Amino acid sequence: MTNATRANITAHLYQNLALEPVACNYAGAVRLWRALNNEPARPIAVGQPRTATQSGRTFTVWDFNDVNVSAARYPSNKLHFFVTVDGVETRHNIWTHGADARTEAPQLDAPTGTTATVPSAIDAKIEILWPHNGDAVTVAQKANLTTFLFVRDTLKALASTVRPQPVARLHAAVDNDVDGGQALAPLGTTRTYSANGLSWLAYDFNDVDVSAANDPAHRIYFWTEVDGIATYPNIWTHGANGITIAPVQDVPARSCR
Repeated sequence: MTNATRANITAHLYQNLALEPVACNYAGAVRLWRALNNEPARPIAVGQPRTATQSGRTFTVWDFNDVNVSAARYPSNKLHFFVTVDGVETRHNIWTHGADARTEAPQLDAPTGTTATVPSAIDAKIEILWPHNGDAVTVAQKANLTTFLFVRDTLKALASTVRPQPVARLHAAVDNDVDGGQALAPLGTTRTYSANGLSWLAYDFNDVDVSAANDPAHRIYFWTEVDGIATYPNIWTHGANGITIAPVQDVPARSCR
């Protein structure tokens, strides 16, 4: 990991949690996203489909070859990857490449300005996660998270006067599992956050269950998505153990059709 500059990544697409594969000739564009540390993710490649056979089952997978992973050669860095399918609500997992997958408590972003207009694309950044009572990761049952929304590629935050106020949802995935989808993602509660003469919207997600991370073998990935607006989220990793764990590869329930 400390020497690699390029890597190949393969994604599977399933119709449901029963691991039924999508159609053999599925035509959707499968897009790979990458986020460095606490920065918002960006799409970096479109997957190339190929036919694979595993455990007697034949199905289509999507390859992303020669992906730049050189940033992870530095132990303080980690790269988060996930995939989406264009035009389809995608429940995805998070794959972290790095010596320590956990989010190091970053400084809160300081907006350089605000906008009272809802933008067409948003960087949604989880700024802080704090367990109740200041509990350690290995005992905390609940935590609160706060997200700021910015105009994409800027630190211009959404002003507290913006109308209509966008709807933001918190997504979570444990280990290599996928998230629960939009229907199960809790809504953020808005409040006005003020500093350095500026006021902007903050989205709070309170009493979030983080008990899965009590076991050092597990970690929880969090990110925020905004309804109806192209969203570029950062990834926040909550866990006691920073070692990146390579999971066992999924095997489809049947061959594709």
